[in-house]
Amino acid sequence: MATKSFNNITTLSVILTFMAVVLGFIGVVISEMYPGFIILFLLMLIAIGSKFYAKKNSNKPNNFLGNYYTFLTILNVLIILVTLWMTFVITHDRILQDCC
Repeated sequence: MATKSFNNITTLSVILTFMAVVLGFIGVVISEMYPGFIILFLLMLIAIGSKFYAKKNSNKPNNFLGNYYTFLTILNVLIILVTLWMTFVITHDRILQDCC
């Protein structure tokens, strides 16, 4: 059974990366292809994959899953931080075009 903090952090990670991918897509439409868009898409796949991993392995014993949940929780927190930073960069550089 997944911990409540893992579920909350993973859900937040999926929501934030999805919003960032949407902003990245808007940035691609307004300007040209942005390499950060590909990174955001991969981050979203990692966040969604960890959510599916938790659903798939929810019937295993807690001592088996404890290390994986800790690792995936830390990974999702890092994804949240990187996504927030990249969303800021994409919004200002590609959508608002107020850089330089």
